[in-house]
Amino acid sequence: MDAPRHHYAALDGVRGFAALSVMIYHLGHWLDVGGLAVNSGLAVDLFFCLSGYVLSLSYGTRMTGARGLSAGQFFRRRLVRLMPVVIVATMIGAAYVLLRGHLNGGDVAYAALLVAVVLALLDLPYLFAPHEIGGPQVFPLNGPQYSLFLELFINLFWWMTRRLDQRVLATAMIVICLPLVWMFGLGGDVPGTFWSGFPRVGASFFIGVALYRFAPVIPAVISGVPVFVMCLCLMLGLFFWPVVASRGIEMAWIAIFSPLLVISGARVRMSPALARASLWGGEISYPLYALHYPVFCWVNGLFQATMHARIAVVEIPLAAVMAVVISLLILRGVDEPARRMLSRRRPDAAGGAGYVMGKASVAVPVHQER
Repeated sequence: MDAPRHHYAALDGVRGFAALSVMIYHLGHWLDVGGLAVNSGLAVDLFFCLSGYVLSLSYGTRMTGARGLSAGQFFRRRLVRLMPVVIVATMIGAAYVLLRGHLNGGDVAYAALLVAVVLALLDLPYLFAPHEIGGPQVFPLNGPQYSLFLELFINLFWWMTRRLDQRVLATAMIVICLPLVWMFGLGGDVPGTFWSGFPRVGASFFIGVALYRFAPVIPAVISGVPVFVMCLCLMLGLFFWPVVASRGIEMAWIAIFSPLLVISGARVRMSPALARASLWGGEISYPLYALHYPVFCWVNGLFQATMHARIAVVEIPLAAVMAVVISLLILRGVDEPARRMLSRRRPDAAGGAGYVMGKASVAVPVHQER
Protein backbone atom coordinates (compact mmCIF):
# COMPACT_ATOMS: atom_id res chain seq x y z
CA MET A 1 0.00 0.00 0.00
CA ASP A 2 1.25 3.44 -0.82
CA ALA A 3 1.91 6.19 1.67
CA PRO A 4 0.22 7.42 3.69
CA ARG A 5 -0.27 4.00 5.28
CA HIS A 6 -3.56 4.55 7.05
CA HIS A 7 -5.94 1.78 7.90
CA TYR A 8 -9.38 2.37 9.26
CA ALA A 9 -10.66 -0.32 11.56
CA ALA A 10 -14.25 0.93 11.58
CA LEU A 11 -14.44 0.71 7.79
CA ASP A 12 -13.10 -2.85 7.94
CA GLY A 13 -15.90 -3.75 10.33
CA VAL A 14 -18.49 -2.12 8.07
CA ARG A 15 -17.15 -4.04 5.08
CA GLY A 16 -17.27 -7.33 6.99
CA PHE A 17 -20.86 -6.77 8.10
CA ALA A 18 -21.88 -5.81 4.56
CA ALA A 19 -20.34 -8.96 3.08
CA LEU A 20 -22.10 -11.10 5.68
CA SER A 21 -25.41 -9.38 4.88
CA VAL A 22 -25.01 -10.09 1.16
CA MET A 23 -24.38 -13.76 1.90
CA ILE A 24 -27.47 -13.99 4.15
CA TYR A 25 -29.62 -12.35 1.48
CA HIS A 26 -28.38 -14.72 -1.22
CA LEU A 27 -28.93 -17.78 0.96
CA GLY A 28 -32.50 -16.71 1.65
CA HIS A 29 -33.11 -15.87 -2.01
CA TRP A 30 -31.69 -19.14 -3.32
CA LEU A 31 -33.66 -21.19 -0.78
CA ASP A 32 -36.90 -19.22 -1.29
CA VAL A 33 -36.98 -17.71 2.20
CA GLY A 34 -38.86 -14.45 1.80
CA GLY A 35 -37.96 -11.26 3.64
CA LEU A 36 -34.44 -12.25 4.64
CA ALA A 37 -32.04 -9.29 4.32
CA VAL A 38 -33.74 -8.39 1.05
CA ASN A 39 -32.05 -4.99 0.70
CA SER A 40 -28.51 -6.22 1.30
CA GLY A 41 -27.77 -5.83 -2.40
CA LEU A 42 -27.18 -2.18 -1.51
CA ALA A 43 -23.95 -3.37 0.13
CA VAL A 44 -22.51 -3.49 -3.40
CA ASP A 45 -22.92 0.28 -3.68
CA LEU A 46 -21.27 0.67 -0.29
CA PHE A 47 -18.34 -1.44 -1.51
CA PHE A 48 -17.95 0.80 -4.56
CA CYS A 49 -18.02 3.93 -2.39
CA LEU A 50 -15.44 2.44 -0.02
CA SER A 51 -13.27 1.53 -2.99
CA GLY A 52 -13.27 5.08 -4.35
CA TYR A 53 -12.33 6.49 -0.96
CA VAL A 54 -9.68 3.93 -0.02
CA LEU A 55 -8.00 3.83 -3.45
CA SER A 56 -7.81 7.62 -3.48
CA LEU A 57 -6.19 7.51 -0.05
CA SER A 58 -3.80 4.74 -0.96
CA TYR A 59 -2.71 5.93 -4.41
CA GLY A 60 -3.08 9.69 -4.05
CA THR A 61 0.69 10.24 -4.08
CA ARG A 62 1.26 7.79 -6.95
CA MET A 63 -1.12 9.17 -9.54
CA THR A 64 1.31 11.56 -11.20
CA GLY A 65 4.88 12.80 -10.87
CA ALA A 66 8.17 10.96 -10.48
CA ARG A 67 6.62 8.24 -8.28
CA GLY A 68 3.56 7.88 -10.48
CA LEU A 69 2.39 4.46 -11.58
CA SER A 70 1.55 3.69 -15.19
CA ALA A 71 -1.88 2.30 -16.02
CA GLY A 72 -0.29 -1.13 -16.45
CA GLN A 73 1.43 -1.00 -13.07
CA PHE A 74 -1.72 0.12 -11.32
CA PHE A 75 -3.91 -2.45 -13.05
CA ARG A 76 -1.48 -5.22 -12.22
CA ARG A 77 -1.77 -4.30 -8.54
CA ARG A 78 -5.53 -4.48 -8.73
CA LEU A 79 -5.38 -7.87 -10.45
CA VAL A 80 -3.00 -9.17 -7.79
CA ARG A 81 -5.42 -7.98 -5.11
CA LEU A 82 -8.61 -9.39 -6.59
CA MET A 83 -7.90 -12.30 -8.93
CA PRO A 84 -6.41 -15.07 -6.71
CA VAL A 85 -9.75 -15.53 -4.95
CA VAL A 86 -11.64 -15.20 -8.24
CA ILE A 87 -9.56 -18.03 -9.72
CA VAL A 88 -10.35 -20.30 -6.77
CA ALA A 89 -14.06 -19.42 -6.91
CA THR A 90 -14.15 -20.14 -10.64
CA MET A 91 -12.57 -23.56 -10.20
CA ILE A 92 -14.97 -24.45 -7.37
CA GLY A 93 -17.97 -23.37 -9.45
CA ALA A 94 -16.82 -25.19 -12.60
CA ALA A 95 -16.16 -28.39 -10.66
CA TYR A 96 -19.67 -28.25 -9.24
CA VAL A 97 -21.28 -27.80 -12.67
CA LEU A 98 -19.27 -30.75 -14.04
CA LEU A 99 -20.09 -33.08 -11.16
CA ARG A 100 -23.75 -32.10 -11.12
CA GLY A 101 -24.06 -32.85 -14.81
CA HIS A 102 -22.48 -36.28 -14.48
CA LEU A 103 -24.46 -37.27 -11.38
CA ASN A 104 -27.75 -36.14 -12.91
CA GLY A 105 -27.04 -38.19 -16.02
CA GLY A 106 -27.56 -35.23 -18.31
CA ASP A 107 -25.39 -33.77 -21.01
CA VAL A 108 -22.75 -31.33 -19.81
CA ALA A 109 -22.43 -28.23 -21.99
CA TYR A 110 -18.65 -28.53 -22.17
CA ALA A 111 -18.15 -25.78 -24.74
CA ALA A 112 -20.29 -23.30 -22.82
CA LEU A 113 -18.60 -24.29 -19.56
CA LEU A 114 -15.17 -23.74 -21.08
CA VAL A 115 -16.22 -20.31 -22.33
CA ALA A 116 -17.58 -19.46 -18.86
CA VAL A 117 -14.32 -20.53 -17.18
CA VAL A 118 -12.10 -18.58 -19.60
CA LEU A 119 -14.20 -15.44 -19.34
CA ALA A 120 -14.40 -15.68 -15.55
CA LEU A 121 -10.61 -16.03 -15.31
CA LEU A 122 -10.34 -12.89 -17.45
CA ASP A 123 -13.04 -11.26 -15.28
CA LEU A 124 -15.21 -10.69 -18.34
CA PRO A 125 -18.99 -11.23 -18.55
CA TYR A 126 -20.67 -14.07 -20.44
CA LEU A 127 -23.74 -12.26 -21.72
CA PHE A 128 -25.40 -15.29 -23.31
CA ALA A 129 -24.61 -18.01 -20.79
CA PRO A 130 -27.04 -20.96 -21.03
CA HIS A 131 -29.20 -21.91 -18.09
CA GLU A 132 -27.43 -25.27 -17.76
CA ILE A 133 -24.28 -23.66 -16.42
CA GLY A 134 -25.83 -20.82 -14.43
CA GLY A 135 -27.25 -18.39 -16.96
CA PRO A 136 -28.70 -15.84 -17.38
CA GLN A 137 -26.22 -14.47 -14.84
CA VAL A 138 -23.40 -12.79 -16.74
CA PHE A 139 -20.95 -14.66 -14.48
CA PRO A 140 -22.73 -18.03 -14.40
CA LEU A 141 -20.16 -19.83 -12.26
CA ASN A 142 -20.14 -17.12 -9.59
CA GLY A 143 -22.99 -14.63 -9.80
CA PRO A 144 -21.55 -11.90 -7.52
CA GLN A 145 -18.44 -11.63 -9.71
CA TYR A 146 -20.28 -9.08 -11.85
CA SER A 147 -19.47 -6.45 -9.22
CA LEU A 148 -15.77 -7.33 -9.39
CA PHE A 149 -15.87 -6.80 -13.15
CA LEU A 150 -17.46 -3.39 -12.58
CA GLU A 151 -14.89 -2.66 -9.87
CA LEU A 152 -11.93 -3.31 -12.17
CA PHE A 153 -13.59 -1.37 -14.99
CA ILE A 154 -14.08 1.75 -12.88
CA ASN A 155 -10.61 1.38 -11.34
CA LEU A 156 -9.02 1.44 -14.78
CA PHE A 157 -11.23 4.32 -15.96
CA TRP A 158 -10.28 6.30 -12.87
CA TRP A 159 -6.59 5.69 -13.41
CA MET A 160 -6.77 6.62 -17.09
CA THR A 161 -8.30 9.96 -16.05
CA ARG A 162 -5.95 10.52 -13.11
CA ARG A 163 -4.33 13.60 -14.68
CA LEU A 164 -7.63 15.46 -14.64
CA ASP A 165 -8.63 17.56 -11.66
CA GLN A 166 -10.04 14.89 -9.36
CA ARG A 167 -12.55 17.19 -7.70
CA VAL A 168 -13.98 18.25 -11.05
CA LEU A 169 -13.93 14.69 -12.39
CA ALA A 170 -15.67 13.25 -9.34
CA THR A 171 -18.33 15.96 -9.36
CA ALA A 172 -18.99 15.50 -13.07
CA MET A 173 -19.27 11.72 -12.78
CA ILE A 174 -21.67 11.97 -9.86
CA VAL A 175 -23.85 14.50 -11.70
CA ILE A 176 -23.93 12.25 -14.79
CA CYS A 177 -24.32 8.86 -13.12
CA LEU A 178 -26.78 9.48 -10.29
CA PRO A 179 -29.67 10.47 -12.61
CA LEU A 180 -28.96 7.38 -14.72
CA VAL A 181 -29.16 5.21 -11.62
CA TRP A 182 -32.50 6.82 -10.79
CA MET A 183 -33.76 6.18 -14.33
CA PHE A 184 -32.50 2.62 -14.86
CA GLY A 185 -32.16 1.27 -11.35
CA LEU A 186 -29.58 -1.03 -9.81
CA GLY A 187 -28.34 -3.86 -11.96
CA GLY A 188 -25.38 -5.40 -13.70
CA ASP A 189 -25.76 -9.10 -12.92
CA VAL A 190 -27.96 -10.28 -15.82
CA PRO A 191 -28.10 -9.26 -19.50
CA GLY A 192 -31.32 -7.31 -19.06
CA THR A 193 -29.75 -4.96 -16.51
CA PHE A 194 -26.09 -5.34 -17.44
CA TRP A 195 -25.54 -1.86 -18.84
CA SER A 196 -27.16 -0.19 -15.83
CA GLY A 197 -24.25 -1.49 -13.77
CA PHE A 198 -21.91 1.12 -15.27
CA PRO A 199 -23.66 4.26 -13.95
CA ARG A 200 -24.21 2.36 -10.70
CA VAL A 201 -20.50 1.81 -10.13
CA GLY A 202 -19.64 5.23 -11.54
CA ALA A 203 -21.87 7.04 -9.08
CA SER A 204 -20.78 5.26 -5.91
CA PHE A 205 -17.09 4.98 -6.77
CA PHE A 206 -16.74 8.67 -7.55
CA ILE A 207 -18.75 9.61 -4.48
CA GLY A 208 -15.94 7.81 -2.60
CA VAL A 209 -13.34 9.76 -4.58
CA ALA A 210 -15.17 13.00 -3.76
CA LEU A 211 -15.25 12.13 -0.05
CA TYR A 212 -11.46 11.88 -0.08
CA ARG A 213 -10.87 14.96 -2.20
CA PHE A 214 -13.33 17.16 -0.31
CA ALA A 215 -12.57 15.70 3.14
CA PRO A 216 -10.83 18.87 4.41
CA VAL A 217 -14.03 20.88 3.98
CA ILE A 218 -16.47 18.25 5.28
CA PRO A 219 -17.53 19.47 8.76
CA ALA A 220 -16.66 17.23 11.67
CA VAL A 221 -20.16 17.69 13.05
CA ILE A 222 -21.64 15.55 10.24
CA SER A 223 -18.96 12.90 10.34
CA GLY A 224 -18.33 12.13 14.00
CA VAL A 225 -19.16 9.13 16.17
CA PRO A 226 -22.91 9.95 16.51
CA VAL A 227 -23.27 10.07 12.72
CA PHE A 228 -21.33 6.83 12.33
CA VAL A 229 -23.53 5.05 14.87
CA MET A 230 -26.68 6.46 13.27
CA CYS A 231 -25.62 5.31 9.78
CA LEU A 232 -24.57 1.92 11.11
CA CYS A 233 -28.01 1.42 12.68
CA LEU A 234 -29.66 2.64 9.49
CA MET A 235 -27.64 0.13 7.46
CA LEU A 236 -28.67 -2.69 9.79
CA GLY A 237 -32.33 -1.69 9.61
CA LEU A 238 -32.34 -1.12 5.86
CA PHE A 239 -30.46 -4.27 4.88
CA PHE A 240 -32.63 -6.52 7.07
CA TRP A 241 -35.96 -4.77 6.50
CA PRO A 242 -38.25 -7.52 5.18
CA VAL A 243 -39.71 -5.37 2.37
CA VAL A 244 -37.81 -4.36 -0.76
CA ALA A 245 -36.85 -0.69 -0.56
CA SER A 246 -38.29 1.83 -3.00
CA ARG A 247 -36.14 3.53 -5.62
CA GLY A 248 -36.15 6.69 -3.53
CA ILE A 249 -34.77 4.89 -0.47
CA GLU A 250 -32.13 3.22 -2.61
CA MET A 251 -31.05 6.60 -3.96
CA ALA A 252 -30.96 8.11 -0.47
CA TRP A 253 -28.68 5.27 0.64
CA ILE A 254 -26.35 5.67 -2.35
CA ALA A 255 -26.19 9.47 -2.36
CA ILE A 256 -26.42 10.34 1.35
CA PHE A 257 -26.18 7.64 3.99
CA SER A 258 -23.58 5.31 2.45
CA PRO A 259 -21.17 8.28 1.96
CA LEU A 260 -21.86 9.49 5.50
CA LEU A 261 -21.08 6.01 6.80
CA VAL A 262 -17.76 5.96 4.93
CA ILE A 263 -16.52 9.43 5.93
CA SER A 264 -17.65 9.07 9.55
CA GLY A 265 -16.14 5.58 9.75
CA ALA A 266 -12.85 6.97 8.48
CA ARG A 267 -12.80 9.41 11.43
CA VAL A 268 -13.81 6.99 14.17
CA ARG A 269 -11.19 5.72 16.60
CA MET A 270 -11.88 2.35 18.16
CA SER A 271 -10.77 0.47 21.25
CA PRO A 272 -8.11 -2.22 20.67
CA ALA A 273 -10.60 -5.08 21.11
CA LEU A 274 -13.12 -3.63 18.69
CA ALA A 275 -10.39 -2.77 16.22
CA ARG A 276 -9.09 -6.36 16.19
CA ALA A 277 -12.61 -7.69 15.60
CA SER A 278 -13.15 -5.16 12.83
CA LEU A 279 -9.82 -6.04 11.27
CA TRP A 280 -10.86 -9.69 11.09
CA GLY A 281 -14.16 -8.66 9.49
CA GLY A 282 -12.32 -6.66 6.87
CA GLU A 283 -9.94 -9.51 6.12
CA ILE A 284 -12.70 -12.08 5.62
CA SER A 285 -15.08 -9.75 3.75
CA TYR A 286 -13.64 -10.09 0.25
CA PRO A 287 -13.13 -13.87 0.15
CA LEU A 288 -16.55 -14.35 1.77
CA TYR A 289 -18.18 -12.16 -0.85
CA ALA A 290 -16.34 -13.82 -3.73
CA LEU A 291 -16.68 -17.43 -2.55
CA HIS A 292 -20.10 -17.79 -0.92
CA TYR A 293 -21.91 -18.49 -4.20
CA PRO A 294 -19.90 -21.56 -5.33
CA VAL A 295 -19.67 -22.80 -1.73
CA PHE A 296 -23.46 -22.64 -1.45
CA CYS A 297 -23.83 -24.56 -4.71
CA TRP A 298 -21.78 -27.42 -3.27
CA VAL A 299 -23.48 -27.39 0.13
CA ASN A 300 -26.94 -27.22 -1.38
CA GLY A 301 -26.21 -29.89 -3.97
CA LEU A 302 -24.70 -32.34 -1.49
CA PHE A 303 -27.43 -31.68 1.07
CA GLN A 304 -30.24 -32.34 -1.36
CA ALA A 305 -28.50 -35.37 -2.83
CA THR A 306 -28.26 -36.79 0.69
CA MET A 307 -31.54 -35.67 2.25
CA HIS A 308 -33.66 -35.50 -0.92
CA ALA A 309 -35.29 -32.37 0.46
CA ARG A 310 -34.77 -28.63 0.78
CA ILE A 311 -34.69 -27.64 4.45
CA ALA A 312 -33.83 -23.95 4.62
CA VAL A 313 -33.63 -23.82 8.41
CA VAL A 314 -30.77 -26.34 8.23
CA GLU A 315 -29.13 -25.34 4.96
CA ILE A 316 -28.81 -21.61 5.67
CA PRO A 317 -26.70 -21.93 8.85
CA LEU A 318 -24.79 -24.89 7.36
CA ALA A 319 -23.94 -23.00 4.17
CA ALA A 320 -23.08 -19.83 6.12
CA VAL A 321 -20.65 -21.62 8.42
CA MET A 322 -19.06 -23.49 5.52
CA ALA A 323 -18.69 -20.27 3.54
CA VAL A 324 -16.96 -18.49 6.43
CA VAL A 325 -14.65 -21.43 7.16
CA ILE A 326 -13.69 -21.99 3.53
CA SER A 327 -13.21 -18.25 2.97
CA LEU A 328 -10.84 -18.10 5.93
CA LEU A 329 -8.91 -21.15 4.67
CA ILE A 330 -8.60 -19.67 1.18
CA LEU A 331 -7.57 -16.31 2.62
CA ARG A 332 -4.76 -17.78 4.69
CA GLY A 333 -3.76 -20.66 2.44
CA VAL A 334 -4.10 -19.19 -1.05
CA ASP A 335 -4.92 -15.49 -1.27
CA GLU A 336 -2.36 -14.01 1.11
CA PRO A 337 0.54 -16.29 -0.02
CA ALA A 338 -0.27 -15.62 -3.68
CA ARG A 339 -0.34 -11.86 -3.15
CA ARG A 340 2.93 -11.97 -1.24
CA MET A 341 4.58 -14.00 -3.99
CA LEU A 342 3.25 -11.79 -6.79
CA SER A 343 4.25 -8.63 -4.93
CA ARG A 344 7.85 -9.59 -4.14
CA ARG A 345 9.27 -7.70 -7.11
CA ARG A 346 7.55 -4.50 -6.08
CA PRO A 347 10.07 -2.36 -4.19
CA ASP A 348 7.35 -0.61 -2.19
CA ALA A 349 5.37 -3.70 -1.24
CA ALA A 350 6.96 -4.19 2.18
CA GLY A 351 5.90 -2.48 5.33
CA GLY A 352 3.13 -2.43 7.84
CA ALA A 353 0.11 -0.38 8.64
CA GLY A 354 -1.21 0.74 11.96
CA TYR A 355 -4.80 0.80 13.13
CA VAL A 356 -5.30 3.89 15.23
CA MET A 357 -7.49 3.18 18.24
CA GLY A 358 -7.70 6.11 20.58
CA LYS A 359 -4.22 6.41 22.06
CA ALA A 360 -3.26 2.85 21.17
CA SER A 361 -2.37 1.23 17.90
CA VAL A 362 -1.93 -2.29 16.63
CA ALA A 363 0.69 -3.14 14.03
CA VAL A 364 -0.76 -5.26 11.25
CA PRO A 365 0.51 -6.46 7.87
CA VAL A 366 -0.24 -4.25 4.92
CA HIS A 367 -3.41 -5.45 3.20
CA GLN A 368 -4.06 -4.01 -0.22
CA GLU A 369 -7.36 -2.40 -1.00
CA ARG A 370 -10.57 -4.28 -1.67
